[in-house]
Amino acid sequence: MLKYLNFISKKDIKTASIGSLVIKFGSAFFAFLNGVLLARYLSIEGLGYYVLAFTTLTIISVPATIGLPNLITRYISKYEVEKNFAGMKGLLIKTNLFVLISTIVIYFIAAITYFFWWKNYDSVFVETLLYSFLLLPILGFGALRSAALRGLKLIILSELPDTLLRNFLLTILLIGCILLEYPLSPQLAIVFQIVAAGIGFLLGFLFLYKKLLNKLKKVSPIYNTKEWYVQTIPFSINSGIQIVRSKLLTYLLAIFGSIEAVAIFDVAMRGAALVSFTLNALNSAISPFISSAYEKGNTLQIQKIVKKTGRIIFAFSLPVALIFILGGKGLVMYIFGNEYAVAYFPLLILCIGQLVSAMVGSVGTLLSMTGNQKVFSNSNVIMLIINMILGVPLIMIWDEIGAALLFSAILIIQNYILLKYVQKNLNINTSIF
Repeated sequence: MLKYLNFISKKDIKTASIGSLVIKFGSAFFAFLNGVLLARYLSIEGLGYYVLAFTTLTIISVPATIGLPNLITRYISKYEVEKNFAGMKGLLIKTNLFVLISTIVIYFIAAITYFFWWKNYDSVFVETLLYSFLLLPILGFGALRSAALRGLKLIILSELPDTLLRNFLLTILLIGCILLEYPLSPQLAIVFQIVAAGIGFLLGFLFLYKKLLNKLKKVSPIYNTKEWYVQTIPFSINSGIQIVRSKLLTYLLAIFGSIEAVAIFDVAMRGAALVSFTLNALNSAISPFISSAYEKGNTLQIQKIVKKTGRIIFAFSLPVALIFILGGKGLVMYIFGNEYAVAYFPLLILCIGQLVSAMVGSVGTLLSMTGNQKVFSNSNVIMLIINMILGVPLIMIWDEIGAALLFSAILIIQNYILLKYVQKNLNINTSIF
């Protein structure tokens, strides 16, 4: 047991990368399994309402954290190098206070808009959305806690509660519901999410308390509020736009397509997520190491990190994508059910986009961790505008296939532009070539 605890507390990049890969693989597996269970035991309409409610919560959570997790990861890593524990404590106090205040404000606005607007929507969707609001503080404070552990290079402790554990617990709850033959509804699925996220949050807080908060008890905090505020702005734009861009298509499908199209597109996205899980896993693992190397001016170390991880990312992504591409409609029908056969073509398109992204590597993470987050944020703004302009006509013409085409096209174009930027301005090549 002691050996296991020592392993998950290691700070070297090899352990972090391996641990993150294992956690993200397990998390992706259970998330995919959860998607299968929800698709099979909810109606297409029910899955659509569940996805729409969860998407709404995800977008609403953007102003609750406004890029603070990336800021915390970068500055905790920086302050650890500088032994600036007073700065660490001040940063954690200020960011947690902001999330508390912003969550209260969001609840207040939601309560007002409920009476004048969305209480008139379908009752199933309204109830599901109301339940989902209980997730807001759990996700907000959990994101800060995870970012702090990631900044300390405790990658495994950072990711375990919110990814693998949460998805595993949700799987157990869904299977229990099915075995007991209790009717599954979108509302109940959200309640299961709350329970799983709550348990994960408590474990994550225990990790942070043991590794950092307990050591900061007697430290007097220092508040570099102005500096944090300036640095938060581009991080906020990046994180906010990335979330909105990824979820915007779901809303456009609900408005200009159908609630069934929302469910079909979600099934395709869940499959494509398995292709990109390695990229997400290693991005989380390497970000504090890139930040530390940048603070030390070690460009060669950064190049070594991104090149090696880029090739690992592609090596894992390619076989997963090929399974879905070659498996065809039969594989999709076997996994999700016959009614989701039409999800194959969107899945095919999304897999191609994720493969190209894997070939380019961790370009966004590199920019964010080397003080070039403004470049990334400007790129995200432009891509969001393109998404909004082209999304409506493409979805009106081709439904979920149009959404998949736009998602992959923007992903490929943005990755190519940013790759050329870092090659020219940072003299670093994140691609596999």
